[in-house]
Amino acid sequence: MNQHFASLILGLAAQANASLDGSLPEGAAEAGADNASQLARALIDTLGALQDKTRGNLDVDEARLLDEALTALRIKFATGAK
Repeated sequence: MNQHFASLILGLAAQANASLDGSLPEGAAEAGADNASQLARALIDTLGALQDKTRGNLDVDEARLLDEALTALRIKFATGAK
């Protein structure tokens, strides 16, 4: 597994997860991202786009990491779980 790819996925997923918990990163409001739910949705959509664009080009572990991160985030978003 490419560690840079894994780091990218885990970083985006962590930001999305924090946003789902209601946290916004420092400076987010000044940058126009003042709604944690909208930021989470944008990050989840970004991971989804990354999945679409890399389909067929990832090794098994990379694909699994991305799929599992997206599945967990989508469930959390849909259920409103904290």
